[in-house]
Amino acid sequence: MARTVIGPSHGSGFALGAGCGSAEASASPFGLIGVACGAVRYRFFLLAGALPYLLGAAVARRSVGELTWSLLWIGLMGVLFVGIGIEGMNEYFDSRIGGDRVFALPEREQVSWHLPVGLGGFALAAVAGIYLALLRGWPVVYLALFGAAAALSYLMPPVHLSYRGLGELVIAISYGPGLVLGAFWLQTRRLSMAALLASALPALLIFALALANEVPDYRGDSLVGKRNIVVRIGRRGAARLYLLATAMCFALIGVGVLCGWFPPLLWLAFLFAPLALHSVVLSLRECEKPARFIQVIRRAILLYALVDGVAIFSYLVE
Repeated sequence: MARTVIGPSHGSGFALGAGCGSAEASASPFGLIGVACGAVRYRFFLLAGALPYLLGAAVARRSVGELTWSLLWIGLMGVLFVGIGIEGMNEYFDSRIGGDRVFALPEREQVSWHLPVGLGGFALAAVAGIYLALLRGWPVVYLALFGAAAALSYLMPPVHLSYRGLGELVIAISYGPGLVLGAFWLQTRRLSMAALLASALPALLIFALALANEVPDYRGDSLVGKRNIVVRIGRRGAARLYLLATAMCFALIGVGVLCGWFPPLLWLAFLFAPLALHSVVLSLRECEKPARFIQVIRRAILLYALVDGVAIFSYLVE
C-alpha cells in the first residue's frame, strides 16, 4: 500500500508526502500518481512556493483593495507546477551526478520517473505562464524567465549553483522576492517597497529551512563534491547561520510592525517564537547527529508555514 513518509528518505534527505506504493498500486491511475509523487523526496517544497505567492497576493489586496481571482488561481497553479518541475529535475540530476544519494538504498531509486516528472511540471508551468502573459502582458514572460533561469541554474550542470555554495541564496531569492513580487505584480501591474519588505520574511525562513535540510546530507555531499554552504562552513557553522536567519526574521517582524511597514496583526507571529527558539537550540545541540537533526527540519517547516500563514492573514484582514 502507498504510505505517508515523514522523516528520512533516500538516506538522510527529508520527505513529506506519499511514499512509493506496491506494483499492484502503481498499475492504477492513482497508483501512478503515487509513484510519480514518490519520485520526489522533498514533497514539502512542492507546496512551499504557494505561501509566498499567496503573501504577495495578500499584500496586493491591501494595496488596491481587491483581487482578480482568476489570475490568482492560474498563477498558483503555475507555481505548483514549477515546484513539481524543480523537484523532479533535482532528483534526476542528483541521481546521475551522485548528490546526497551516496548512502541511498538501491530499492528506493526510481530514476526513470524523475525526468518526465520534472519536464512535465515545467511544461505545464509554461502553459500557465503563456496564458497569463496573454491576459496581463509580456512582463509576465520576464517573470517566468527569471524563475526558469533560477531553477535551471540551481539544478543543471555546468552552472549547478547548488554545488557552488549559492544554491541556498537562489532558493531565498526565488521563494522570497521572486514569488511575492511576482504575485503582487500580477494583481497590480507594478512593484512596491511594501511587497519587497514582506518578501524578506519567507526568504529568511526558507533560507533557514534549506540550510537545515542540508545538514543531515553533509557527509554524502562532501564525498561527491557538492560544495553547498553546509559543506563549506561545517554543520556547526550551518547551525549558527540557521540561528541568525531565524533571529533576523523575527527581528524584522518586530521592527516592521513598530515602524508601520507591516500590519499590526503580524505581532501574532511572536506566538511562534518559542517554537523558533526550541528549533535553534536543537540545531546547535544535534547538528552532528543526522538522524536526530530531522526534528529540526520538521520544526523549520512548521515555522515557515505558520509565520507565512500569519503574514497572509494579517494583510488580508486589515
